[in-house]
Amino acid sequence: MSVIEPHDSDEGWAGRVAFASGPEPFAFVPGEVVVGGGRGRDIASELFGSRLDDIEPVFPSREEGAGQFFVMRTNEELDAITVVQDLRLEGVVAQPNHVLFAHGDCCCGVHPADRGQGCVGASPVYASPVYASPVYGSPVYASPVYASPVYASPVYASPVYASPVYASPVYASPVYASPVYASDMQASGKHHSSARPAAGPGAVVRTAPAGAYRPRVTVLDTGLARDGLRPQSLDGVLHQGASWQEGPDDDGDQYLDPAAGHGTFISFLIDTLCPGCDITADRVLTNYGEGNEVAIARRIDEADTDLLNLSFGGYAMEHMNVLAAAVRGAQVRGTVVVASAGNDGTCRATFPAALPGVIGVAAIGPSGPARFSNYGPWVRACAPGVDMVSGFFTVFDGAGPAPAGGTDPDNFAGWARWSGTSFSAPVVVAALARELQHGLTSAQAVSRVIDAPGLLRLADMGTVVNLA
Repeated sequence: MSVIEPHDSDEGWAGRVAFASGPEPFAFVPGEVVVGGGRGRDIASELFGSRLDDIEPVFPSREEGAGQFFVMRTNEELDAITVVQDLRLEGVVAQPNHVLFAHGDCCCGVHPADRGQGCVGASPVYASPVYASPVYGSPVYASPVYASPVYASPVYASPVYASPVYASPVYASPVYASPVYASDMQASGKHHSSARPAAGPGAVVRTAPAGAYRPRVTVLDTGLARDGLRPQSLDGVLHQGASWQEGPDDDGDQYLDPAAGHGTFISFLIDTLCPGCDITADRVLTNYGEGNEVAIARRIDEADTDLLNLSFGGYAMEHMNVLAAAVRGAQVRGTVVVASAGNDGTCRATFPAALPGVIGVAAIGPSGPARFSNYGPWVRACAPGVDMVSGFFTVFDGAGPAPAGGTDPDNFAGWARWSGTSFSAPVVVAALARELQHGLTSAQAVSRVIDAPGLLRLADMGTVVNLA
């Protein structure tokens, strides 16, 4: 396996991200290796000694044997992937510190959007009356199954595309154009954001049910727009420290950073679909959309919440043991973890979406599965993720020129239109949060929204979830 090292540059993620090539590529932090337990730490110290610059526990609050891992920083003499392979030969649980992206190649069969005659909508499944109209106005939704008291919740009472946040049937580009596989971006991550200005959806203002429980929702992402640039309705959103504040142009090139506003967009979407939540928005991703497994796992381990929205993912050398340990700890505490499936159009499992018990969410559009969405048996749900409209930076006008007689593509005034599985996940989070407001436990909410018999499901895309 060869390693594609990033260029020496201060721009983007250069120096922070390396890419391992091969049949199953993945991204990782150069010079960082993670080992499991005190035995792994001791063997690594014996093997590499002074060539390890630093060793520290991943989860400071955990005991050495309680799912503890240690992250090691190697000096320039050692390649992280080689160190991992050497440690594995010694029987040590070892892995690179993977990099995950706010959202490559696969030989797992035809994408759900293309099944049938090889084009969207050609198969009998997607040519059926279920998909005959954008609002899914077929008899499937008029059946006694969906009219029963069991499905009388707002989650199931509306047409799939009746939600005002789902604005247009026109496909925009995915949030990120496969950062792991896009060679033009591997050096630095420099590319234009695919978010576009939008008018407000004109939605009816929702209010939380009187006396309802306030679900605790944590959004680990790029944080929230800083004071003066975020939608007013998010002024009361909780946060953890100063790291939560994001700006639209951290690198100063006068263009919207690739992932800038990602956390704001997601938090506003949840707040719009399920007002009355206590939302904690914290920063684990840069404005370029990348974050490393160890740092993300630490934040998950600290989270005290009912619902955890993780609109990012990545591919692993084999497995993300550190992320899995943090997610499992959160699940033991009663947290439901919801993660986006990814935008690479592949069935290759992404993490954390494919971890046990996590609700991995794919994206659908008005004609069925979104062509950019990842898919597979590890995906448990799908929700609208095409041309979603949500709150954004209240003021930002980038350097991009406005076309003659057209709309300025980077002049934002509080709203944006964006596509991707990143924005399907918060729809599912909001659906679960509504059930918590009505007195259900987290487990009961998952059972009702995701796992109940009779719900509409798509092969390799999971249960269809939508709100109005």
